[in-house]
Amino acid sequence: MIVPYKFAISLLILVPLTLWFVGTRKYDFMTPQDIPANELRPGFASPVNPEIADAVTSPARLSKRPEQPAIPEIDPGDFQISPGLDEYQTFAHLGAPSLLQLAQKLQNAGQVQRAVLAYERVLDSTASGGSSQEKAQASITTLKTSLPRWNPDPQAAKPLRINLSTARDADSLLGTITTLTELIAASSGNQAQPEFVILKSDSPKLALPALPIALWLTISGEDPEIPSLTVVTITPPDDSTLNDITTHALYRLVSRRLESIGGFTLPPEFEEGEDPENALVNKVTRLGWKRILATPFQSLEAGPPPSSLRSEELTTEEEDEEVSSPEKIQP
Repeated sequence: MIVPYKFAISLLILVPLTLWFVGTRKYDFMTPQDIPANELRPGFASPVNPEIADAVTSPARLSKRPEQPAIPEIDPGDFQISPGLDEYQTFAHLGAPSLLQLAQKLQNAGQVQRAVLAYERVLDSTASGGSSQEKAQASITTLKTSLPRWNPDPQAAKPLRINLSTARDADSLLGTITTLTELIAASSGNQAQPEFVILKSDSPKLALPALPIALWLTISGEDPEIPSLTVVTITPPDDSTLNDITTHALYRLVSRRLESIGGFTLPPEFEEGEDPENALVNKVTRLGWKRILATPFQSLEAGPPPSSLRSEELTTEEEDEEVSSPEKIQP
């Protein structure tokens, strides 16, 4: 049956209007409505699940973030008692964040000496590397200069012999010896009394662009003539680099000593372009120096580790040297 055109148009207009007037006129579709949790249906074909509905609609759950684990706190100790160089080492197992938190609290309380000790424990008693060590190093660099030297009595300092074997003229090393003396005092807190011994070797038969220097350390109870000690050989291209390269060599020697002693996080590897003076003063802790000065390398029960029984060379040139009469230089 064909519906007349005019009648069809009337139906298209009147039917929707009738449905709206009879069925939906009373509803407000423009104002947002709160839907009770128990009326939510996560799935059209499933019954209401209260747990899912609550999780979807609960503001508390929407805003709640995962809880961060609390950083264990460390007892700062009795401020009336002078701390030892190994202060807070027994708490190192709690991690670098706990030590950094402690150091900041001590710093805020004006306990700068204890704060530096806490920062030093980050360097020598927790896992190496990472932002924690960088923060500790930066803080030590800032704070350490304001501290008095740990050992105020020069007579109580322990001897540290720095052996230098070279064909160079001894006078050319005087400036470097003065610099190393100051750096060792600052790094160790005056615990070490350096003695420099120059063992003059014969000039090489062939002319070299620069004369090498072999360095090694000796403390009380060690024989400086035993060749099993770690040796670092350097070849400064000119006198302007002599201080930096010699300081770098000393940093390597100290690191090898700590490696042989064990129980320490070793000072970080020297980075290209890094200031060697800052590395020696602020990356080697005073506790590390104390253990070095108290632990003869040659009398360790297990003996020196294989990695230490070698000569390290910081440059590409090296010559065999015949050592003759030693010349001692006291700074």
